[in-house]
Amino acid sequence: MRLSDLLGAELMDQQGRTVGKVHDVRLQRANAPTDAGYQLAGLIVGRRAEGVRFGFDRGGASGPWLLKVLFGWAGHDGRYVAWDRVAAIEPGRIRISGDAHDLPRPQPSADA
Repeated sequence: MRLSDLLGAELMDQQGRTVGKVHDVRLQRANAPTDAGYQLAGLIVGRRAEGVRFGFDRGGASGPWLLKVLFGWAGHDGRYVAWDRVAAIEPGRIRISGDAHDLPRPQPSADA
């Protein structure tokens, strides 16, 4: 699987409701001592992507205050989906287990 298979894919919950599109991923360091890389921890999804693409979804983002306010307001629908909730990956679509209403808002990553 490639990152391009995930980014832009429509995310749907178990009931068939659209949550939004995948705008970003969260990676974490692999735990095994033999792994030197990272593994996929989760997906950042929502209906709007502009603020996410410029990093304004993260706490402490610097930049013009007007852009921070606009992107912060426009990006309020973002949600985090832990990778273990992914039930199926189809071309252009990702299905998750459970309900979309219990997805948390994304938190700033430790590396942000």
